[in-house]
Amino acid sequence: MAKWTRRPRESRCSCNEYFDSAISQHKEDLLVSNFKSVKAALIGVALALGGASCVYAQQAVEESNPAAQPKTAEEIAKELANPAGSPASIGINLQYTTYDGDLPGAGDQDTLWFVFQPVLPFPVGNNGRNIIVRPAVPVIFDQPVFNAATGTWDSADINLADIGFDAFYSGTTMQGKGRGYLSGVGLAGTLPTATDDDVGGDQWRFGPEVFGGLVRPWGVVGALASHPWDAGGSNKAKFSTTSIQYFYAYSIGNGMQIASSPLITYDWQADSDNAWTVPLGVGLSKTKIIGTTPWKFQGQIQYYAKQPDLFGPEWLFKFTVTPVIMCANHIAVIPA
Repeated sequence: MAKWTRRPRESRCSCNEYFDSAISQHKEDLLVSNFKSVKAALIGVALALGGASCVYAQQAVEESNPAAQPKTAEEIAKELANPAGSPASIGINLQYTTYDGDLPGAGDQDTLWFVFQPVLPFPVGNNGRNIIVRPAVPVIFDQPVFNAATGTWDSADINLADIGFDAFYSGTTMQGKGRGYLSGVGLAGTLPTATDDDVGGDQWRFGPEVFGGLVRPWGVVGALASHPWDAGGSNKAKFSTTSIQYFYAYSIGNGMQIASSPLITYDWQADSDNAWTVPLGVGLSKTKIIGTTPWKFQGQIQYYAKQPDLFGPEWLFKFTVTPVIMCANHIAVIPA
């Protein structure tokens, strides 16, 4: 990436600097404008799909329990913590990550991501089974990129990264007194949507996904595992990575939970010193009904006990706001 160098006063050209500055500002304004347009389009799509899922959900509820009563914040909090039975929602995530490693200056690097992740369940029958679709659209505000030729760091600035997704068939089987188990199987993948090669894989990646867990009166605990491989794209490098996302939520009453969902990865193409990424996480969430809409607010802190030796995350700070898409007369509504 080009870097500004201050010239001596007598050698400066104010015209060139003016036009360079104007071009740079235009690019930044264009990126911000595109980001807003993409965000608006994604919210529109999520609402449309959420409306469809609400129709199916409403019909399933009416068929299985016509006299169903409105749920409390505590009940909704437990449902949101269960990936096998989550209601339709829109996850709005802000993630700040610090890094460390053997590369020069690695410990001085950090990044800020915005991740838009709707959860769209489509009930199958009236036995608590769902097909759940979860796209994750990441926008990077600042990503460090190491330049091996110069031994320095560049920044990728504002860019759309590769969109990840999973789609799975899942369900929760209750055995009485708040006890049961959850299970699911499906497909996970990544689409080559990055607007900068430095923040994308340039590959289509797909693989199987499976998860399971336990439901208890105090909450839920489980894990979701996937393994995508490269399946095409301009990048011909091999990709083979196992991901295990463990999750837990312990209810402490009044819609509050101690909860976190760190993501462990193992890169089968890397050497043993750079293969593992293992975070340990803790967080606190609060689900509150504002007007007629439940909202979940959550903060998480994750420390990476194991990371690639060359360069990897050290700390992750994540804040999430999740409005639940409500079903009222078969219409999905979210207050402005």
